[in-house]
Amino acid sequence: MDPASFLGLAVAAFGVAVVAFGGLRQVNQWETALKFTLGKFSGRKGPGLNFVLPGFQRMVRIDMRVRNRDLPQQAVITADNVTAWIDAVIYYKVVDAEKATLNVQDYEHAVRDRAKVVLRDVVGETSLDQLLAHRDEIAAKVRSAVEQFVAQWGLHVELIALQDIQLPQQMQEVIAKKAIAERDRQYVVIKSQADLESAKNFAEAARILHQSPGAMELRRLEALQNLSGGTSKVIFDLAKPQGASETQAAAVAAALGGSVRVADEQPEVEEAEGQARPRAMRR
Repeated sequence: MDPASFLGLAVAAFGVAVVAFGGLRQVNQWETALKFTLGKFSGRKGPGLNFVLPGFQRMVRIDMRVRNRDLPQQAVITADNVTAWIDAVIYYKVVDAEKATLNVQDYEHAVRDRAKVVLRDVVGETSLDQLLAHRDEIAAKVRSAVEQFVAQWGLHVELIALQDIQLPQQMQEVIAKKAIAERDRQYVVIKSQADLESAKNFAEAARILHQSPGAMELRRLEALQNLSGGTSKVIFDLAKPQGASETQAAAVAAALGGSVRVADEQPEVEEAEGQARPRAMRR
């Protein structure tokens, strides 16, 4: 073989090697590759080494993993005309690489823009109280609406979450005052219920003591024992027989256990009788 032929063969072999190595493309496990021949879609390629003809074919690799993208903060007006600034995040993935490449130019920006529009529409139909109380439900509604639209692009929305909802300072103060008023209302209701139950218990205790004279005497003795160590001015007339009304009053006093003074009406009766005797003698 003459030197010229050998040189030509070497150059050809080198060119083939360059083309062969230059046409090798690596596709990772989490990717799907689409091959285009002269601009026309000609098939998919799986993970591993794949060969394309340089200059005639090209390969587009699509990441099939779940992606998360932040939605820029945007001002939204709720149904009750309150301005809120909402931060959100979207999780999505490509399920059909062919549609994601052929049906939309830039699916990543497209799904983010669509999510922002839907979020603004859904929040615009929701009141502020519902937005704050049912954040997960609002996010699920937004995700469902976005999913129906981006399915034609070969995308699947895993989750849309509302990260933060910011309100004007005046609205924050109003919400704080509302919460304080609600706590005060609950306190008043609970206290009134406790007073009602306490009154019922005192009334029941007084009724039981009134119906049982022995229990009444024991309660009076217990009250005297408790008073022996203090400086209370409670007076019990143990020698005076009690009528029905006096027994009921003493029962209420014993049930309450407070500082109750049982007055002795006997001196008043004796004073009235003493004033009546001189009048009778004069006559």
